[in-house]
Amino acid sequence: MCNSNTLIGMPWQLAKSRLQAAHIPFKVMIGASFNRYFEIANEGLYVARITGVDECLHVLVYRPMIASDFGRSIEVDYAKENI
Repeated sequence: MCNSNTLIGMPWQLAKSRLQAAHIPFKVMIGASFNRYFEIANEGLYVARITGVDECLHVLVYRPMIASDFGRSIEVDYAKENI
């Protein structure tokens, strides 16, 4: 049997194959990613949350964020000056 907690953070394609191999029924929901510091990737998904509903797992997936210049933002510089 597949432990759903081990799938959190895993790429969706890998998690999907493990669920299918274990014959676990699931439904997938794609969440909308909103972040002002990071761009969102156009491809790929990762598992963010899994909840059990009746005999089925509900899997929430998101597109990954792309690293940005967050460390050089005005807000971070302001925080460094005030700490």
